[in-house]
Amino acid sequence: MPTRKQSWLNRFATYYAATEENKRQFSKRIKQLTIMLEDESFLEYLSNPENKDDILTFLLNSSQFDDYIWVSEYDIPYIPDIDFGLINFMKKMVGAFQSEHFMLDSNMRKQSIVYIQLYVQHLERRRNDEIAKMRDAFKTGTSLPF
Repeated sequence: MPTRKQSWLNRFATYYAATEENKRQFSKRIKQLTIMLEDESFLEYLSNPENKDDILTFLLNSSQFDDYIWVSEYDIPYIPDIDFGLINFMKKMVGAFQSEHFMLDSNMRKQSIVYIQLYVQHLERRRNDEIAKMRDAFKTGTSLPF
């Protein structure tokens, strides 16, 4: 009895056909990750050293990044592998979803969901900051952005 992976690979005569199926099947996730990669404020958030501990803690608490993020004896999360980068990993996920590889059982599916949750949290924080700035501007009498 063939496994799901073997059945999936046998369905396609060429790598191109398998790639196109992955693109069709994961088009929503690819689009979400691409939007995240194009959002300058999110990329700045990920690359800002001040946010590093919060981001790593968030990713570590998901239990999906245990291979990439470790905790020191002082309970500080860190990345032991110098090749792993937060932004680079998003690019790697997009590439994997557009590849010919069998992705239905892939851990990257769950990891991409965690990244999207991180992005939604970032959008909420950014929106709340903008609202707070407008309230401050209204209280101090400075001009509002509209």
